[in-house]
Amino acid sequence: MQFSAIEDFDWQATATPGAEKYEIWRGSKTAYFAAFRVKAGTVFQPHAHPGWEYLTVLSGRWQVGEKVLGPGDVAITAPEEEHEERALDDSFVIISIGNNDVPG
Repeated sequence: MQFSAIEDFDWQATATPGAEKYEIWRGSKTAYFAAFRVKAGTVFQPHAHPGWEYLTVLSGRWQVGEKVLGPGDVAITAPEEEHEERALDDSFVIISIGNNDVPG
């Protein structure tokens, strides 16, 4: 069993200015589970992943394409599906990437 407390997270800068990441788990180069702390106005330019992306908003408002998400909302993006993401508020999100199973 593994536990992670937010006050102990070792936040790391990402390639996207305004976004920091803490990797909770990494299974491979393209499979991981991470927390993101993102400043309002930060844009993740159009991109795709080789596996499914599951994004859960914990705080703030997050935009994926034309859809605006709030706390508790989830976005699921299919493998190789190009998408753009934007933080409308200071936001905290959890992202899991790399699970190639079809969502249930």
